Amino acid sequence: MFNKQRTSISNQVLTFIGSLAIGALIFFVTYTYKLFKDLSKDTVNPREICEKVNCLRGPEYLAHLTLSVALVLRGWWFIGILNFPFLFYDFAQWYENRHLVDSTKVFSILSQEIRVIKIKVLFFTVIVLYNVWLYVIWVPPDYTPRGTSWNIMKPIQVSN
Repeated sequence: MFNKQRTSISNQVLTFIGSLAIGALIFFVTYTYKLFKDLSKDTVNPREICEKVNCLRGPEYLAHLTLSVALVLRGWWFIGILNFPFLFYDFAQWYENRHLVDSTKVFSILSQEIRVIKIKVLFFTVIVLYNVWLYVIWVPPDYTPRGTSWNIMKPIQVSN
């Protein structure tokens, strides 16, 4: 069954946690992109930008891990497993202590960081569109009585 609950945590809770995590990720990544773009225009102090970016990296990695766990526990294996290369990249950055941006070397890695951010934004957009697509095609199980489900699609899909 496509909508089968796989854990003791309800599907609605996992979906809510995943939605919060994806919202936080999009905020962290777009704010980091904005900071790096301001830095590329050379209108701000590099030390202040690096401090702000370094404060965002830890919560970003934690939100990404939360999103991946919520997706896998929810049963959306395909999109959950697609997160693992990004998780591995985040872990490698953290383990090698390269997640912190140094203000003296920031201009040499600026283009690479902007490219990575663009890839992450594209991937998180795909995750959001995939989740919307799953909600559109979702059909409640047959045992749900008509009119008692919270989903409005059930009465529309049942022919009288």
